[in-house]
Order: sequence, then C-alpha cells, then structure tokens
Amino acid sequence: MDAERVLVRASDDELSYFAARRWADESGRRLYLHVAQQSKHGAWIARDEGTPIGIAFAHANDDELYLSELFVEASFRGAGLGAALLAAALGEGEEALCALLDPLDYAAASLAVRRGVSLQEPILRIAGRIPSEEALSALAFGAYRFRAVPIDPRRDRYALAALDREARGCERAGDHELFASVATGRAIFLDDECVAYAYVWPDGRVGPLAVGSGAYAAQIFAFALMTSAAQYGATWCTAWVPGRNLRVLNAARSIGLRIDMLRLFAGRMPAAELARYVAYHPLLL
Repeated sequence: MDAERVLVRASDDELSYFAARRWADESGRRLYLHVAQQSKHGAWIARDEGTPIGIAFAHANDDELYLSELFVEASFRGAGLGAALLAAALGEGEEALCALLDPLDYAAASLAVRRGVSLQEPILRIAGRIPSEEALSALAFGAYRFRAVPIDPRRDRYALAALDREARGCERAGDHELFASVATGRAIFLDDECVAYAYVWPDGRVGPLAVGSGAYAAQIFAFALMTSAAQYGATWCTAWVPGRNLRVLNAARSIGLRIDMLRLFAGRMPAAELARYVAYHPLLL
C-alpha cells in the first residue's frame, strides 16, 4: 500500500458512513452497525489521505468466522487493500472462514480461493407479495400438526443449538439473543419435541428458519409468512434460500414468489445441510 493509505480501526462516524453507503434501508443500516461494533477482531477501515476508502469486519459464531463485510472503493482496487483489510478483520484465529460472495465479483472469488475457501452453494433471494391467508393455508396446514410458542433464547438454547448445528453448521446463541429482541420468533414443536424455529421481521424479511426434517420445510415457511402478515401487517416478503432447499424454493414458486438475486456461499469447511435452512441477511446469513 502507498504510504498515504493506512489501515485503522473504524470510528463510529466511519461505520455510519459505510452503513449509509452500503445499505439503503434503515434496518440494514442498523444491523450493519451492530455487526460491525460486535465483530470479533474489530471493524477495520482503509483510508487514503484521511478519506475512508474500504472496510472489513467479521462475525463470530461457535467455531465459525463469517466475513460480513469486505469492500474497497472501485478506483482503489488492485493495490492489495482488500487482502490487507481481510487479514485485519480475520485476525490470527483458527475458526472456519466463510462468506457470501457476489458471483460477478471475480476479485472477491479469487481472493477467497487464494485463502483456501471453496465456493460451495448458491444462495437465492426470493421476494414477492405475501399471498392471502387462504392461499397459504394449503401449505401451512399440511400433514403435521405443530405447536408454536415465542422463542426464549435461554429456555430454548439447547433445541436452537441442535437445529443450528444440523441445518446451518454452527451454533449461534448470541444471534438468537439479538433476533428475539427485534423480530418475532417462534419455536415449533411436534408433540413435545422442538423440531423447527422461524423468525419474521417488521420489514417483511423471513429467517433465519431451520427445520429438523425437510419433510415439513415448506409448511414451516408458509407458517412464517402467515405470522409476518398477522404480526406486522406485512404484504411483501424476502428470504435468502440455499439452492439445495428445493422444498422451500418450489413452495415459494407455487405461491408467486420469484428469485431476484443470487449470491454464492463460500467456506473453508464442507457445507452444512443447508437444505433445511433459510437465511435472514447477507451480513449474518
């Protein structure tokens, strides 16, 4: 890097600057600031003559380090800033690294490969108008009869941890504390066993959602949409669905939701059983 370009820990003003640049919606900006401020190794900024030109930070869960943000202004790319920011954000830990990449960002893909991170799974954003309750009923009231209760992250911690390990590949107790404080979360029981959980958000986002069996993934997804409409009056929804979760993708297609964005999940460890998972947001997956 040139002498004028330095890496430093981000100030609150710089985090706010990048939050506004990177996310148009208020909820996205709030989440950006939260994840950056809680990042394990801190949020790092590249400056050129005092002007912020790049940022990186990572979010820790269990033994996984998820790269939430790595951005360099286009006119400053190709000078090693991305690699330097990445090294600062990841620190010296031994956690399994993973990230969500833009499939058209070839520089990011090349950087991931150089660090031994393989491209594993397409993650598709689905979006559309939430159908009427009558239209969702055929999916939500299927062969299984579930009981849903509000999530209590402490009471339900063992059940949530088991579902997360199976469906996402790592536990995320701290995330559930955040999710439950902002969103509407439901722990879903079949008889006396917690077999799924689902969150819905005031802005119409659905997820994270994890199920113990793919057999009722579509049913739980439809239940989440009904909860979103009932709890927040939402008429529009979005969700990030792994490409192998065909049950939810086909259920979404059948009720008029469409794919409008694609990202690639990259990881250093083998991919988890993402066929039973729906993500919430690219900053946390």
